[in-house]
Amino acid sequence: MASISMSDIYCNGTIFENDDEQLIYLTPSFPQRYTSNTWIYKKTPTEERWLKDLERQHQLHTNQGSNHYAFSFPENEQLDNHWMAMFKDMNFELGIMELYAIESDALANLPRNSDVEIAIVDESHIDAYLKVAYQFSLPFGKDYADAHEKMVREHYQKDVIKRLVAYLNNEPIGVVDVIESENYIELDGFGVLEQFRHQGIGSTIQSLIGEYAISKNHKPIILVADGEDTAKDMYAKQGYVYQSFCYQILKEDIGN
Repeated sequence: MASISMSDIYCNGTIFENDDEQLIYLTPSFPQRYTSNTWIYKKTPTEERWLKDLERQHQLHTNQGSNHYAFSFPENEQLDNHWMAMFKDMNFELGIMELYAIESDALANLPRNSDVEIAIVDESHIDAYLKVAYQFSLPFGKDYADAHEKMVREHYQKDVIKRLVAYLNNEPIGVVDVIESENYIELDGFGVLEQFRHQGIGSTIQSLIGEYAISKNHKPIILVADGEDTAKDMYAKQGYVYQSFCYQILKEDIGN
């Protein structure tokens, strides 16, 4: 498997600025989404520089209706205790995002539930997809869930994301977004409704994606998981291999 990095992960947002120091995403059409309105550092800034960047992000975000701060720090770089204490004092949430990858053959070999049907989202499946996706969006607030639904309806037929919905007994119960690049196939927005978990639905979805990846010159499959989420343990058990990490910080309700 070729070397994989966080820069291979797709960001569904608009690039506002990109230089040697940082990559800035600013997406006025979806100001509520953290990952579409964030700063990704390529080099760890000084404290003085970060505080200035924070002021600038505040202005840019509030001007377009974003009510959060979001920053990602360079891949595989530890932040010292001084940074950690400062983030805590400023009421930022600190997270660790981890990059995982698996070969297509290994993913295709995951067990399948023959009762599960998988469909590519088109006009006949968009409502089913959104019914499930909405449940996963709600924890971020109704405004976010509504905005996400509106965005998907407007773009699902023309963007680079291939969306899948899983059915059990004709009921939609799981979704995943598939982003194919030249060298990889990325999974995002992957979820199965809680009451239908532990029935082989997630492994069925992934197995079929693995089969597709084999047909595309055996492209590896990649995804990012929250380092503090139990989902990453599931991926490890399924054969995904840890690649790298990065720190992310988030603060909500910045207008209050």
